[in-house]
Amino acid sequence: MRRYANYIFDLYGTLIDIETNEESPALWKRMAQLYSVYGADYKPQELHKAYLALVHEEEENLGRENGSDYPEISLEDVFVRLYKEARHHHESVLELSDDQMEAFSTFIANAFRVLSRKRIKAYDNTEKVLRTLKERGCGVYLLSNAQYIFTMPEIEQTGLVSYFDGIYISSKKEVRKPDPAFMLGLLDEYGLDKDECVMVGNDYDSDIGIAASVGMDSIFINSFELSEAEKEKRLNAMRKRVGCKDYEPVLSVEEIGGVI
Repeated sequence: MRRYANYIFDLYGTLIDIETNEESPALWKRMAQLYSVYGADYKPQELHKAYLALVHEEEENLGRENGSDYPEISLEDVFVRLYKEARHHHESVLELSDDQMEAFSTFIANAFRVLSRKRIKAYDNTEKVLRTLKERGCGVYLLSNAQYIFTMPEIEQTGLVSYFDGIYISSKKEVRKPDPAFMLGLLDEYGLDKDECVMVGNDYDSDIGIAASVGMDSIFINSFELSEAEKEKRLNAMRKRVGCKDYEPVLSVEEIGGVI
């Protein structure tokens, strides 16, 4: 297979194995308890419902504002709104002022992530692949649909941060894969030529699709062990959406080690 000057990686399901559960009643019970500490009173189900409604509202507003079908909001804003817009407040020595909202949003967002996360680790061959590419003189970049407040600590915790020449996270750019603007933004920010790059990811629509939409090569990682029939089905759905009936990833492998 051709060697590329630059490798652009997806993160979750490609380099990092993660499992989260944001629907868990236990999560929302803990989150309601945390909000109560600061004087905002919610029942767990009420908090969950309000969270989902605000996420939907923020995404719709951002999509109208930036014209993207794939807007990416910052969840810190949602967590602050949940505090400010709680129907019931009680007096608390920890009641928050406007000046304290940024610190609160960082704390509550990280608490949410830790409480909802069941597993996180780099795949067995992730560091070997990234290290080998760096030793070859290749550029290594991250293009991730993610919340910056969640993802940067997780990249650091898994020991991967030093391998990247650039990290491009959707919540900071207000757009996500498969919108081609997200990829074009990365190429522009780091001065990369798409013909010298390959996108590596585990999702046909977001990862392979964004590469196809800008005319870039791609490598598919079958980390979820899709059957050949399912792979073909998802590839064809992406081709139809993007309008590239003949597009194929240059390589399809079962795990990240196959990239090198």
